[in-house]
Amino acid sequence: MTAQDWKDSGKFIDINENKLFVIDTDPATSDKETIVIISGYPLNSFDYHQIIDMLKDYYRVIIHDHAGFGFSDEPKDFNYSILDHANDCVKLYSKLKLKDFTILASQYGAMIAKEILHKKNYNLIPFNIKDVVITKNNSDQLYSSINAIYYLNSNKHIPKYKEVLANHDDKALFNTHDNGVFDEKYKDEEKVRVIWENFQTKERQKEVLILSNYNEEIFLYWHRWINAMKESNVRIHYFWRKDDFTNIQDALLLSSTYKKENFVMVENKNCYTIENEPKSWLLMILEEINKSTYHILKRETFVS
Repeated sequence: MTAQDWKDSGKFIDINENKLFVIDTDPATSDKETIVIISGYPLNSFDYHQIIDMLKDYYRVIIHDHAGFGFSDEPKDFNYSILDHANDCVKLYSKLKLKDFTILASQYGAMIAKEILHKKNYNLIPFNIKDVVITKNNSDQLYSSINAIYYLNSNKHIPKYKEVLANHDDKALFNTHDNGVFDEKYKDEEKVRVIWENFQTKERQKEVLILSNYNEEIFLYWHRWINAMKESNVRIHYFWRKDDFTNIQDALLLSSTYKKENFVMVENKNCYTIENEPKSWLLMILEEINKSTYHILKRETFVS
């Protein structure tokens, strides 16, 4: 399937003055269970097309591109906030008249799902959420980018990198000192030149905005989202990977302090990701939430 084929199979829905690209595999009158997929940066809806092809015979599947991602509108005034994306999800699901569904969310999308859980705990949304599946799904490249942006944000000379992009017109910002000590990372002038040229592109600036907000919000709302899972009565399936060092703290904290029957920690033993092994990744999840569909799809997928 090409990206154009994918676009042709979807539709656009107006949410907060932006047109969001939406894939909805069934009409609202369908009697299938509904599963909504909340994608995670840097992925968009097209990256899930293989698993949606597998799921659509058994579920009504809904996925959309967040504002500024994929085929959705690039908003004129938008901070790429996780909270804003969560509000968009709620409005979209309302427009689609959803009443009962399962959420499948990965990485960036997992934070959005936790914010939706927070709203559900306080009766701020009318939906019945059957299950929430949270996966840590992205590649090491995303973590490297997050760490790089974290460095820029934590430098006391650059409190908000968003402001740096707006207020600096040359690469001198890299020649900063912390307590009089020059940062060795930026001693190589050629590396500084390449970094600066990359930051001049619209896509790179967008990435900085997204990841800087991600860093800021996971710090500001960490307790809010941990408590959202602790306080929820929704069944939560939390998949973790042994190679996922950035999220091991949450996994350890949850496994040691959270003993409610509706919360299950599941190890992704083979470290599957949607990018590299989408079918195996999906089967791993279905084995946890829907064994009958899992067995059918496993036969169809791996038995010739």
